[in-house]
Amino acid sequence: MKSWDTQQLKALLKLIETESDEYTDMLRPELAAAVKADPARVQQAMDSAFSSSVPPKVRYTLEEICWGNLAEQVSAFAGKINPDLEEGLWLLALFASPSAKRGEITQKLDKIAHDLRPILLNAKNLQEIAALMGKYFFSTLHFVTLPANLDIKDISFGRFLIKKRGSSLCSACLYQTIAQRFGVESGLVDLAGRILVFMQDPDHDQILFIDPLDDGKILTEQDCKDYIVAREIKWHDEFLSPLSSRTIIRRFIANMIYVLNKLRDERRLKYLRNYLEIIKN
Repeated sequence: MKSWDTQQLKALLKLIETESDEYTDMLRPELAAAVKADPARVQQAMDSAFSSSVPPKVRYTLEEICWGNLAEQVSAFAGKINPDLEEGLWLLALFASPSAKRGEITQKLDKIAHDLRPILLNAKNLQEIAALMGKYFFSTLHFVTLPANLDIKDISFGRFLIKKRGSSLCSACLYQTIAQRFGVESGLVDLAGRILVFMQDPDHDQILFIDPLDDGKILTEQDCKDYIVAREIKWHDEFLSPLSSRTIIRRFIANMIYVLNKLRDERRLKYLRNYLEIIKN
């Protein structure tokens, strides 16, 4: 396999910018090999070659190469017995931002947990832990849960940690990933389309639910049942069954597809549909 230095990669990217589509298709395998071998070097070459903004043709070519590679990573994730949620969140962050690094999400979550730890030291019970977390996320850090998503970037957990605004699924995953860092049993449930976080004490004596769409409002199991009855839906206990990491990632992908369907963005949709089939199977 040919090893490309930065200058050669810059020349390759410039050729892709200026040459015909037919010639670009001939260069694509070379660029794909370079991306797979050393993505950081490709990013460095691109930043050097295009100081202001990356030409659409070059950006599209790189995106499609990265999205093709991402299918292999999604397949490996889906094939695990108990896939790690944070790994799945990072993989989806790659779709919105192909240059995202593996440790970025973990580092940001570690920082939030580190700063939150002194606040939770005197919490007496699960109710206080949930209340303090909600206050810290929404009042101190000013995270915002969007009632609707108009862009797939609103569904990217990586971008959510940077911009502090995103879908209710992003906010719910923030709760779960941080709670787990403190050894609190937690997860997500799907209450007929309404994503809630659940927390449970080690002895299973207490369980509560958190609505990330309502600034972390704390709910009881009876509140959940009342919500379902009010919608004239028959209650069943499966509503409160925890979602697996694989199911959560599948939900993220389905939400992204929903947004892009409205935008009729077939270029990105074909990759997401492929990821969804991989996760399903």
